[in-house]
Amino acid sequence: MRSLSAIAKSDFNGYHPHLTSGRSALAVFGVMWSSLQTLIPTISAAAVFFVSALFLSPADFGLVGLASGLVISIIAFSPVAFGEALVQRKVLTQNHADTVFWLTIGFGLLCFIPLVVAAPVIAGALGYADIAAILPVLALKIPLEMAAAVPNAMIIRSMKFKLIAVRTAVATLVSVIICVAMLLSGYGYWALVASQVAASLVSCAMAFWVSRWRPGRSVGLSALKDISGYGLFASGDRMLSMIKLDHLLLGILGGTAMLGVFMFAQRFYAMLTQLVGGALSSVTLSLLSTLQGDQDKAVRAFGMASFVAAAVSMPMFCIVAITIPDLLDVLLDDRWGHAAFPVQLFCIAGVLAGVGVVQASLIKSQGKAQWWFYYQLVQQGTSVLVIMLTYRYGLPTLMMVLVGKSVLLWPISVIMTTRLLGCGPLDYLAGFLRPVAATLVMAGGVLSVPYLLPEASQTAQVVLQLLVAALIYVPTILLLSRQRIAEIRQYFPRKEKPI
Repeated sequence: MRSLSAIAKSDFNGYHPHLTSGRSALAVFGVMWSSLQTLIPTISAAAVFFVSALFLSPADFGLVGLASGLVISIIAFSPVAFGEALVQRKVLTQNHADTVFWLTIGFGLLCFIPLVVAAPVIAGALGYADIAAILPVLALKIPLEMAAAVPNAMIIRSMKFKLIAVRTAVATLVSVIICVAMLLSGYGYWALVASQVAASLVSCAMAFWVSRWRPGRSVGLSALKDISGYGLFASGDRMLSMIKLDHLLLGILGGTAMLGVFMFAQRFYAMLTQLVGGALSSVTLSLLSTLQGDQDKAVRAFGMASFVAAAVSMPMFCIVAITIPDLLDVLLDDRWGHAAFPVQLFCIAGVLAGVGVVQASLIKSQGKAQWWFYYQLVQQGTSVLVIMLTYRYGLPTLMMVLVGKSVLLWPISVIMTTRLLGCGPLDYLAGFLRPVAATLVMAGGVLSVPYLLPEASQTAQVVLQLLVAALIYVPTILLLSRQRIAEIRQYFPRKEKPI
């Protein structure tokens, strides 16, 4: 592994990486608060998701998804990821932050106004008249997301993950209340539209309040040049992860009904991935960036984060893949039954995505954002090709090819990771053997429930499968990974005994 540069010891306005001997403990607390930050919106989103599916059809989901895809694709092309460059940068000044803020705000306004004006033309080109009314409302997300980029970066840079959790909880609560109230009042898909805009508005306001950062006027080309190298590739990576070309293509080529089912399955995948990625991505990027001058500690931190990602994502996606057909039968009507197979295929990709979050943090923290950008470019480019070639054969075929392609390309990320770690691919993959073994043992127990209790109702079987999964997996992983878990527990602060 190449030598890592030393991190600066201070930044402006109190925003600085934690460089004390307890920074790993801070990272543990960061993961805990980030887990809460992720858990609250994920549980809320799941509740709203199922409630919405009771009131809306796949075509309704697809219509909003097509309009959202346009808006999110514009945000994806924005310089909002320059905020990530502020997190990674060793020495940060007010000049850097102000430059990024006005850059993102300017981009947001330049995109918002033309999109509102062109909404009727876009709706006519797509063949869905309702999009003319939806787009101007959803377009409000663009300037709101742009405005929040810098204050969000300041919160993450200072590792104030508790405050991030508060911000997220408030924004989520507001959007959930609005969505459910509008669904119950009969507003249909407008509930989804309004909740998205409300979430962005509250999140932006909370970001400024929590960070206590305010923009100034010290804008300069030299500051932009300082962060452009990392910022451009980080923006490219964000663009590839956010852009909704798959939604746009499926909506145009396959129709809103096919897009609706695809989005339903993808939403399941996104919620579960967020449980792992949302808790680890910000913390690991910030921590590994502060450890650029300490190779041994960086490798150790990466190893622990990778274990946590695998130990959580593998059983989680496994149990969902097994139970999703029964779960959909119990919770929803027949309109959504054929979404089970796409969800199962997304679960395969989810295991790789859970581990990939930590890989991305390592690669970016070492100043190699361009590596991850090119990897995501290949993944997204081939996904577009797969959709264009297979949509006419139906969603199951499209999904099988899409996930198979992602699995075949995953070794590229392994090679990039091991190059930075200075180890072989087999040595790296060996770290996942224990979570894999524990997950397989759990899967065997879960699959046996319907055979052991054939007389039980479908609902009872699902509940028992979830219970069996927890009772088997937790003690198994604790037994197989005693040493690794003990290493992680060392970073949890202990109460001092009274004298």
